[in-house]
Amino acid sequence: MSLFTPVTGIVGGTLIGASAGTLLVLNGDIMGISGILSNSLLHPVKTLRDPKHHWRWVWIASFSLTVNIYVYFINPQRALRDDDRSLAHDVPIPSWPAHILGGLLVGIGTRIGNGCTSGHGICGISRFSLRSLVATCTFTGTAILTQFVLSPLRGWSSWTHFLRTSKTPYWHPWASALFTSAVCMAALVRPIPVPETLQDKKEQIVAQNKGLGAALSGMMFALGLSISGMTKTSKVHDFLCLSGFSNNTYDPTLMTVMASGILASLLSYQMLSDYSVTKKSLLDGPISLPRGSSFSVPTNQAIDKKLMLGAAIFGTGWGLTGICPGPGLYAAAAGVVSALVAWMPSFLLGSHLGINFADYLSKKKLL
Repeated sequence: MSLFTPVTGIVGGTLIGASAGTLLVLNGDIMGISGILSNSLLHPVKTLRDPKHHWRWVWIASFSLTVNIYVYFINPQRALRDDDRSLAHDVPIPSWPAHILGGLLVGIGTRIGNGCTSGHGICGISRFSLRSLVATCTFTGTAILTQFVLSPLRGWSSWTHFLRTSKTPYWHPWASALFTSAVCMAALVRPIPVPETLQDKKEQIVAQNKGLGAALSGMMFALGLSISGMTKTSKVHDFLCLSGFSNNTYDPTLMTVMASGILASLLSYQMLSDYSVTKKSLLDGPISLPRGSSFSVPTNQAIDKKLMLGAAIFGTGWGLTGICPGPGLYAAAAGVVSALVAWMPSFLLGSHLGINFADYLSKKKLL
């Protein structure tokens, strides 16, 4: 357990859970990173002009700015260094083909299963959703199995060698600056024209008020990932790689991150009567929105083939690279070239294909 960092895991996880709670309490929205990314980047015109969706760009911009400040000013020596791989020989470094395939599978899986480690793992479990608990167990188990299959120590490793490399990821400040500048400019675009009707004015007020909650949430989430170390794929792989128990390299930090994140997010749900243990409501609606506004909390409780398939596909992609949507966005914002050029475009393509794939299986009555 030499790699175990419980304090940073708890602090980082608490910040991640608090970022989800902030977005819920202030804006009434769920912090599902896969949804924030795919809805924004796949439909940029809609999300830039529609006040109901514009907050997502503010969230991404705040997140990216915080990443840049942390990586290049607060902790430039160790923020992106990932030296722990050599301590666990069973932990591979993903190659470019692995990033492409992993991003594609993560995108498809999150679309079919409607969630990832943040949407299901943090936000879903904290509101006692059995559906999210099943999804989390499914994609975690699948990721562990994928990690085992792709291990360089297995007898069949020659068949999977193209998914591994010996080169550490390369990052560049200019790539980071270009990505962050682009999303910040998008966040500054006016979501609607100058108000002409009462409804226009109300929607613009909603968009402006949601910006604050989104900015605070994005900042806290980026700090939580940075402090917890979940931006380093070796820590994720060291959690998924169960062989680490035999050579004292197993790292359960991710477990403390998830547990503290769920606990922090759970506290925010106690303000909503439908999810509070005491059934008492402290809030009639999101704090930053006009009276009468409601919380956008998922109500689907179905545990069906679609959920299981999506979670399994997502878990395969996650186990392949150790990257899920949050750390993927972090790496792109930090200028990690493989994430920006390979993983992120593949994730977005997978998100697009996931919708069509699910519709096709439904028409064939396979889901």
